[in-house]
Amino acid sequence: MADYLEKLRFPAGSEGPLLLLLFCGSLQFLQSLFPDPFLYERAAIAGGQWWRLLSGHLVHTNTAHLLLNGAAVIALWLVFGRSALLGNRHSVAKYLALVALLALLISGGLWLWFPNVDNYYGISGVLHGLFCFGAISELSQRRWSGALLLAGCAGKVAWEWIAGPSAATGALIEAEVAISSHLLGSVSGTLFALVLWITRSARCEGGAIHSAG
Repeated sequence: MADYLEKLRFPAGSEGPLLLLLFCGSLQFLQSLFPDPFLYERAAIAGGQWWRLLSGHLVHTNTAHLLLNGAAVIALWLVFGRSALLGNRHSVAKYLALVALLALLISGGLWLWFPNVDNYYGISGVLHGLFCFGAISELSQRRWSGALLLAGCAGKVAWEWIAGPSAATGALIEAEVAISSHLLGSVSGTLFALVLWITRSARCEGGAIHSAG
């Protein structure tokens, strides 16, 4: 029995992504019962429903949209695992706080710079932020594959702006792909990771100087 339970244990660092998927699934179920209260809706936010700045990223247009982004959450964890910039043993709270921060930054960007976006569903913008955060984290450990990953994401986002949103994906999720959220997520994840990297480097240098003195 003990051996069987041992096999059921999730790999280290998977708790945060699994909880994120649980939140998304739970809100998706609630949305099926109460369709209006969760999505990012500009008019409702202007009326004081501030929770939509966060909850809008956790609900999806349909099951296909949820499964697509859920698979991406798992894929990102498999690629990057625990981020060095959050600490190799970082807590679930840090992972979820990063997700929440990216969601709020994206919502703020949509509000300020994309007033034409009246409604928004989905965590794809946050996923772009997590991807870029992970790529910068790889670079902070001198893993130069991070530069290729970052360039690949930049190329994808640039192509979306040149060619327009994917029609095939739009048909699958029954909505136009919000490429503005992809841009905002990528920029937010990159900048926040760079701030953490610079801050950590400064602390390490300061500690080394103090020890030498």
